[in-house]
Amino acid sequence: MTMRAMVLKNYRFSSILEQAEVKIPEMKDNEVMIKVRASGVNRSDIIDVVTSAIGVCPGLECSGIIEAVGRNVNCWKVGERVCAILEGGGFAEKVVVPADFLLPLPDDIDLDDAAGLAYASCSIWPALFEMCVAKTHEDKTILIREGTNGIDALAIQYAKHLGLKVIASTGSSDTFSMCYDYGADICLDHSSTSFVWEVVEKTGYSGVDFVLDYGASDLERNIDCCRRRGKVFIVDLHGMLSNSIDLAMLENKQAEIKVFDLPSRDVGYKASVIAQMRTHLWPAILTKKVFVVVWHRFEVTEAQKALNLLKENDNIGKIIVHMNFEKTSFHLKMD
Repeated sequence: MTMRAMVLKNYRFSSILEQAEVKIPEMKDNEVMIKVRASGVNRSDIIDVVTSAIGVCPGLECSGIIEAVGRNVNCWKVGERVCAILEGGGFAEKVVVPADFLLPLPDDIDLDDAAGLAYASCSIWPALFEMCVAKTHEDKTILIREGTNGIDALAIQYAKHLGLKVIASTGSSDTFSMCYDYGADICLDHSSTSFVWEVVEKTGYSGVDFVLDYGASDLERNIDCCRRRGKVFIVDLHGMLSNSIDLAMLENKQAEIKVFDLPSRDVGYKASVIAQMRTHLWPAILTKKVFVVVWHRFEVTEAQKALNLLKENDNIGKIIVHMNFEKTSFHLKMD
């Protein structure tokens, strides 16, 4: 039994994704098999293409229909619509995943767009847990950097849903309107030399309580934006190096820096994140108070183009790969 998938192949001293026939993965008793409808593209997929062995299929999240369930799975049924985080393999017709990695999708949520929900939401949740479930978020302000990319567009919406005041920053005032649409209270241009001063001014000269950044390239300014005992949360370093920081400044502010990296964590941790997020965040998805922002769509046979586009680091929203291997019968939905 085989299926079609996009796998890594050698090509002139580099690895690229190409279509191949591969074995359908075997399903264990605590797993389900999903017929994949679409898969979200993430920066960790780029790292996988660079570091993984030939023949590996990337893809860390997907949406689709449950096709089969293991004998120990009682919480899911064949035919249910779901999205899921994965250990890889999402750029394929079918994927096998632990039952604890799934999230439900009602009929009125777009199944294609939902492919971009699970990984970003699970990446954000540990930081939001630190702020909100620990009951430390009353009248608190969060600075969310790069407010228009896929993960931070969701972060703005989730933060507002949980009751935080949101300052969103982007590299251009042209994108402020998008951040306001997601619910941001204040938008600032972090390419400005006066960015830190503007943040401090907007917070009554105290600084923000929390900073959420996707990477650590601007760590010192993030600390500068914090108030005393503020916290900087880094979501997925993706192998990026951070700039040096002034430890005396960090000590003086008594600030904390925490890094959350979803792909490197074990199965138990990921299952616990899914369970917590399903309780605290997923109701906002089910009631459409929070939505995924899709920037670009590709057919699965163009998955390499999708990764190359993400490398440009200029995305405004998520990139979705639609699991269709027969181009002639498929038309991508236009936003």
